[in-house]
Amino acid sequence: MKITKLILVTLSFTLLLGSLVAAENAGNGNVRIGYTIIDEKGNQAINQPTFNDYEGLGLSFEKFYYNFQNGMRLNADLKNITLNNRNMILGFGKPGLFGLSLSNNQYRRIYGAEGGSFTRRSQTGTSLWYYPSKYLKLFGGGSFINLHGSTTALFYPDLPGAETKMDYRQNCYNAGFRFNEHGRMFQAEYRTADYKDKLDPARDQSRYNIRLNALLPFPKYEWVTLSGGFRHFETKYKTTDFKYSTNTVWGGALLNMTKNLALNYHFIFDRTSSDSDLIATDNLAHAVYLMLTQPGEGGITLGYQNDVNDDFANEVRANSFYAAGWYKPGAKWEFRGEFGSRAEDVKDGVRMLGNEDHTRYRLVLNYRENKTGSLELKYEGKQRKNDDIGSKVDFNRLGADGTLIMKKWADLSGGYSYSTGKYENVTQTFEFRDHILYGALSLHEYHDMTAACEATYYRSQRDLDVESYNIRVILGYRFAKNHHLEVVYNLHNFDDYLLLDNYYTANIVEINLIKELSF
Repeated sequence: MKITKLILVTLSFTLLLGSLVAAENAGNGNVRIGYTIIDEKGNQAINQPTFNDYEGLGLSFEKFYYNFQNGMRLNADLKNITLNNRNMILGFGKPGLFGLSLSNNQYRRIYGAEGGSFTRRSQTGTSLWYYPSKYLKLFGGGSFINLHGSTTALFYPDLPGAETKMDYRQNCYNAGFRFNEHGRMFQAEYRTADYKDKLDPARDQSRYNIRLNALLPFPKYEWVTLSGGFRHFETKYKTTDFKYSTNTVWGGALLNMTKNLALNYHFIFDRTSSDSDLIATDNLAHAVYLMLTQPGEGGITLGYQNDVNDDFANEVRANSFYAAGWYKPGAKWEFRGEFGSRAEDVKDGVRMLGNEDHTRYRLVLNYRENKTGSLELKYEGKQRKNDDIGSKVDFNRLGADGTLIMKKWADLSGGYSYSTGKYENVTQTFEFRDHILYGALSLHEYHDMTAACEATYYRSQRDLDVESYNIRVILGYRFAKNHHLEVVYNLHNFDDYLLLDNYYTANIVEINLIKELSF
């Protein structure tokens, strides 16, 4: 609650000060106060959308901004301040000069069927940036995470040792600067992190990361842009002083050979080692892409990448190919497609997985009419094959999404996707067939009343036998010009027909009173 009080005090003080120097039509936002009622039964650990729902009184300041005469601006979006699922963002600054932001959110992950076993994570963040000149930016910040609670083995919750306690803290800080002038850029940043496990000191560790980036148009050849950088990362365990580190170097060049033709080359090399082993692992990759673009009509990209992974005893090489293109026969139609393949080959030594091949592809057809709506058809596939261990993965998905705009009455959107997957190895096979259907309808305001409905249906069959659906209905009424009464009903249902205790049903009702502020 300390960060909540800090954000509220900062907001109140800034508004009090700002009332003396406020601009005309200085700001607006919404104040929301409401109550959430939850009626649920079944296994609370299996329905992810309701993990972070809480019953009780909620207070929110939403979409709030405030302008000062000197150009400074305050932004705030503080949701559910009084509940344990709060999500708050506060920002203050002046464009082109400085900015400050604070954030805090909490999330609960439920593991026990009755809700007694769960973990709660609280995350607080802050960032600050400042321009001492138009070419130089200074920045820094921090992130503070606390997590505590317990986890339970989902399929064997009653076995001894199935519950695991968790209680750790992680504090991160960063600082750096960026110099940017006429297309030339140099950035340096330092990051540090401290991890403390209150239950197992052997896991305590500290980390730091130094990163340098540069971008430079080649002198006298401005159509050539060079890029490069360096990164050093190190982790040290506090109880044993064991540490490992990674050094990474990268670079590249972009050649804009003509108005529509460009060639992009990039390489990256990293070496990872520890102080307890004389052997280091090296990774080296080269990639080159050729891009031809005709603005407003179409484009094509062809690429090749070569990778080498070498840890002294074992060497794995990979060759990857990529092709993508898009074409617009008119203002309303667009076709897109892409294809990629990767072949991994063990050249020296052995690897548990052996040689492996990957393939993926995607096709999209899009039609858009600004006044009436849009339609998108898409297909994608992914395959992975490994003859050495006798495994094969095959995934395919076909989908359609659409929107319909009825200016006088409503907006309608919806979609459907059909997916199949098959995973094989020498001992067993796993298959699934998934259907996902969703839709949303929003009626325009009529006699101060609004209504909206959203629904999602999911069905998985074959080796899985799961069904779930979520329905959300929102009814609103405007009164006294700037007040709203809102009632929201959420229905959640999940059934696993292979496991009798894996079912969940929840009826959640939110009643909100909203006041619009303008000053």
